[in-house]
Amino acid sequence: MAKKIEILENTLLKLIVRQGTNDDRALVTLSEGELGYTTDWHRLYVGDSQTQGGHVVGNLYKGAVTDHTTLTTEIENGDYVFNTTNNTLFIKNSTAAGWLSAARILEAADGTITIDDSAGTIAVGTLSAGNFHADALGNSLELVGGRISLSAGQIKTDIINAESATYLSLPEKLKINAVDYDFPVGGLSNNTFLRTDNNGRLRWAVPLNTASLYFNSSAAIPIGTVVAAASGATIPVGWLKCDGQLVAGADYPDLSAAIGSQYGGGAVNFRVPDYTNAVHVGTDEPIQFTNSTLTSTGSATYTTKGVVYVIKSLADNITTANVTFGGGLTAQKAGVDFTDTAVSLFDSNVSVGLPIPGVFVDEVAKSNGSFTTKTTYTKFWLTGSGAKGKLRTGGAAATVTGILSAPIGTDILYEIGAGSVNNNTDGSPSFISIGSPAVELARSVGAIFQLTGVVPDVGITNTGNLSTNGTGLAGGESAYVLGGHIIKGGRGGWDTNQSGEDVGGTASFWGSDNVAGAGAGGHNGDSVNTADGLVKFEWGM
Repeated sequence: MAKKIEILENTLLKLIVRQGTNDDRALVTLSEGELGYTTDWHRLYVGDSQTQGGHVVGNLYKGAVTDHTTLTTEIENGDYVFNTTNNTLFIKNSTAAGWLSAARILEAADGTITIDDSAGTIAVGTLSAGNFHADALGNSLELVGGRISLSAGQIKTDIINAESATYLSLPEKLKINAVDYDFPVGGLSNNTFLRTDNNGRLRWAVPLNTASLYFNSSAAIPIGTVVAAASGATIPVGWLKCDGQLVAGADYPDLSAAIGSQYGGGAVNFRVPDYTNAVHVGTDEPIQFTNSTLTSTGSATYTTKGVVYVIKSLADNITTANVTFGGGLTAQKAGVDFTDTAVSLFDSNVSVGLPIPGVFVDEVAKSNGSFTTKTTYTKFWLTGSGAKGKLRTGGAAATVTGILSAPIGTDILYEIGAGSVNNNTDGSPSFISIGSPAVELARSVGAIFQLTGVVPDVGITNTGNLSTNGTGLAGGESAYVLGGHIIKGGRGGWDTNQSGEDVGGTASFWGSDNVAGAGAGGHNGDSVNTADGLVKFEWGM
């Protein structure tokens, strides 16, 4: 008969879980749901039949310590401890650091921020310059002597809004870019403007004489001249009312030098004459004249009229009105040419007209020719020398023509190509240039000799170059050629020894055989030399 244990309803059972040290637990894999108790750590673990040592049942609060990192034993992930040094709650985790900051208790250090624990609120207390860190102020503010001030070197703003909708209040003295602006106390008087004084400072003052008078010479109204005006409501610029007023010598240096202090004042400030309620008579020296009684003789009756006397106080801006005649016009003054030279509008005997036409031609070979322009616009013709043949004709050089635009008196340099003296040779170039270094403007390259069959080679062209696009032929800048045309030279190559017939040189723009640009050929090898090139300038046409 098997033994059995009968448990009745009032039977008491005592359950004891598996026990051992924590080191022993770490070596045991608890069955699923099996409990294990560590006798040294006093922790309870539950198994899952897979994880060695099981899983801790519940985490522990390890209390308050000054340094939580000193807790190295009897600690499981999820246990928590309070650090009293920095008032922070830490939780143990499996990171490299081993602890995670969970919460921190904040306290107000200086009253800037106040915390009400009972109400659970945070409020901003008293703020002062010392509560701000310099990094929080940006570029426009800085801490100076414990105070927040506008930055002297870094303030940046695009606009300043006025406190009032109508004005922005500024101090009486203002410095902008090292320039002092001084505003008068009590406001500004009428008809004043900002100007610099003798020290270069800006001040509000009455306007100086800014009007320009045009004269034929330097003559103007002398300083100190007194004239009568019909009204004293508006005093002309550059004049002062003769009412004995005291003015600054620095503002009116010319008048101060003219009258000095003879009417009152001193070297710094002087007075102008006081002609109020006075009748004037002519004298040798006004200042030495004493008051006298006006009497009349005969039956004449005199009536007095009131006028306002003003004195010339500022020098006029003397400007000479000049005009320059050019662009195809000529100007003479008293028989002297003043074309392209400034002359006064007020000078007499100035005559203006069209330039006298003229022509300049050079047809002798040279490398250093020069022509000086007579008018602003000059027409030019340019031809190199023709090619010389033998049994065949040579060919004619091109003629380049155009309009030069250059001031009167401009030197135009040219070279004339020499005629050919050797049989079967090309012609020589002719060209014009301007400036130093020279900029080439036009070129006739000279005719090309062609030794071909009976039928001339139609692919060969005798031509030239013309600078009309602002760039010189040598790469320099040119704005001297307004336009032009290249007249290509006739081709050579005709056989002159066929059936006993001679054929003259191919015609150039200027004419037939043995003229500028023409080619040459001959029967049975006989041939004359070609002529030199040609340069021609025309003006006033």
